[in-house]
Parts: sequence; structure tokens; C-alpha cells
Amino acid sequence: MTFVHPAYLLLLVFPLALGWWSVRRRGTGMRMPFDHETHVGRPWLGAWLRGVELLPAVILAMTVVLIARPQTLRVPQRDRVATHITVCMDVSGSMGAGMGDQNRYQSAAAAIESFTYARQGDAIGLTLFGSWPLRWVPLTKDLQVLRNALVFANPSNQPRGMGGTMIGSALKYCADNMQRESARLEGGDQPDQDAAQWRQQRAAAQLFGSTPGRTGGAVAGVNAAGTDRLLILVSDGASGDLNGQDQIEAISQELIAAGITMYHVHIGSDTIPDQVSSIAQETGGDAFLATNPGGLQLIFDHIDRMQPARFKATASVPVDYFEPFALVAIVAVGLYALSLLKWRYTPW
Repeated sequence: MTFVHPAYLLLLVFPLALGWWSVRRRGTGMRMPFDHETHVGRPWLGAWLRGVELLPAVILAMTVVLIARPQTLRVPQRDRVATHITVCMDVSGSMGAGMGDQNRYQSAAAAIESFTYARQGDAIGLTLFGSWPLRWVPLTKDLQVLRNALVFANPSNQPRGMGGTMIGSALKYCADNMQRESARLEGGDQPDQDAAQWRQQRAAAQLFGSTPGRTGGAVAGVNAAGTDRLLILVSDGASGDLNGQDQIEAISQELIAAGITMYHVHIGSDTIPDQVSSIAQETGGDAFLATNPGGLQLIFDHIDRMQPARFKATASVPVDYFEPFALVAIVAVGLYALSLLKWRYTPW
């Protein structure tokens, strides 16, 4: 334990002197008629009264210690490494089909909203896709913004041109956006850089062997800066633009290079498309089939457990250590106040 102002501890000489005087003083005394009678010895009462007389010295000593500001080295709570999560939501017309008391989109939106409450501290964005992708909410740690935006992303509010299911282009769009937005949140991106400049810079980095993101031996879902990146694809149909193995491998490698782990939540009663399932497994993620709202909720809970929050170690730092001294002072003040009602010093 250390003190911010150790020189103030010299003032402890005053409570020590007060305590010595309280123990050693005898007073003037006064004879009373009952002094000549026989009394039962009560040594504990004398010790109690002497202890009460020491309480002002204890209070003064604790005050001096608190003024000196005691500190101790303590490891604070570990800093959380924010996970960057993009929810890629299918808003094609088929997402308006019934599912329980709601349609498929509403059931998925309810599960996503519940998921955001479990991921406080993370940055989450929302991308919509149908025939083309649309960044609806950029990565943000203000998750209430995303919850509010889910209401307005309903398929019934989308233009007719969003009726397709182009998963391949949506995944590539999300990979590019996640790198740019992650760089913005981490303070490493230029604010005036547009999408074309970003792609040109990224292509140059790949050409000269300095690809940002995950390389051989990296941890799944962690980019070069150590930030977790997670992509959750929610769709109910087969992709219209994933037709060849070369295209599937190219998208998988692009997600892997960006340090992104992908999970696919397939809504409906049919089987999960093999192309999307392969991409998810290549990135270290998985694909799940949800046939009812309860299943959707369980899947998002499972994803939350599979991608727990990471924490980084922090060094010990000095923190104020007032608690024990303040507690002793409060107890001493309370006992002394009670003693003034009955067990106070009197000269007889």
C-alpha cells in the first residue's frame, strides 16, 4: 500500500498524543457518599470506558490516513475486445411468408433484437439484400439504432427490384464493408476514402503480399488487428449467383482474408443450400436450419455461445484504498456517539 501524500502521515503524532493522554490521565476526582461502601469489582467496565476514551484518537487517526490518500495496486476488470458483427438479412418477397404468429422476417428480427441485448459492448451493423445488397446500418456500438432500424427493413417496405436472392454478391459486399468500417472504428481508416479507393488499396495490398486480415495460422474470426469479425447471414432461399465451385472458393477466401467467421441461419422447411453451407464451414462457422420462431431464438443463442466476448489483459494500476479506513472511522464515530448517552467519562 502506498500514499499519494505521505507527508501528511506525520500528523499521526497528534492522535497518538491524544490517545496517550486519554489512557494516562487521572482527573481531579470527587468524593461521594457511596465511595465508602463495598463495591463489586468490574474491571471490564474500566477497560470499556478507557476504550471509549480512545475513540476520538482513532477517528482523528483515520482522518489523517484518508487525507494522505492510501492506494493499492489492483488489476482492473479486463478490457473487452469488441466483436464487429454484421447481420446480412434477406428481404426478398419470400421472407414475408408466414412463420408462427408472424412472418419469417419478423421472427428473424425478434431473434436478432434479443441477440443484440446479449452483445452489449460489440459493434453490430445491418446489411439488407435481395437482388442487390444495401448497407442499412453501419457498424455501431449504439445497438438501439439497429433495433429501431429493423422495423423499417421489413420486406413489405422494399422496392420490387429486391425480389431476388443474390447471396454471393451480398457476402462480398459485406466483406468489403466490414473491413472499411472496422478500420473506421479502430481509427485506422481515412475519412475521405470512398469505396473505389478502398478496393484499389486492398487490391494493391493483396498484390504485394500484405493482405489485411487472417493468414495461415491465424485464429478463426480474428483479423490482423486482433478484432473479432462475425458475419451472420439470414436467408430463406437458395442463392441465384453461386453457381460454380470457383466462385464459392473465391468468396470463402475473401471472407477468410478479411478475418471474418460466417454463420448462416436458413429459415424455412427446405434443406440448407450446400453452397452457402460450404462457405460458412470454410470460414470456421456453421449453417443452421430454423423452422419456427423458437428455433431461430435457439440458433442465435447458440451463435452467441460459440462466439463469446474476448478480453485482453491489462496492467495493474494504483487505485484509491479508502474502504477499510473509512469503515473504521464510521464505526468509531457511531460507538462514540452511543457512549455519550451512557458510557461517558465523569469525575466520580
